[in-house]
Amino acid sequence: MAEVTRVNGDVLSGVNQNTAVGELVSFSGSQPEAYAIVVANGSGTAQDIRNEGQTGESIEAILFEVLTKATVTYMQIENDASGQISFMLEATGGGWTAATIQSAIRALGATVGANSVDVTGTTVTNTGLKLATS
Repeated sequence: MAEVTRVNGDVLSGVNQNTAVGELVSFSGSQPEAYAIVVANGSGTAQDIRNEGQTGESIEAILFEVLTKATVTYMQIENDASGQISFMLEATGGGWTAATIQSAIRALGATVGANSVDVTGTTVTNTGLKLATS
């Protein structure tokens, strides 16, 4: 097989606009955003949401809120009482920031979903993405 020797550029060139080492590099052309959401009540106590994934329950309400601005490519609900949901959003998060997601989720109120989960103390962080740690 013939090989073309590249004389200019590097592995990050032409991939996307975010090409610094240490930043997430996307080969699909979209620059995704990753967020960790910790569902908490007004006192800041994490809510155990492991059983809140059915139609009409709090995870659905949170997901639908995020979907108003962005496409969710991945979602992970922690299998513990931490109340954490992680989202990866397409296309620079659709305009979401950690602060705006947090405000939107808190605004859902103290009786979200069929089981009335209080989300008024929810926190959101832009976590970036690490595929592996050592």
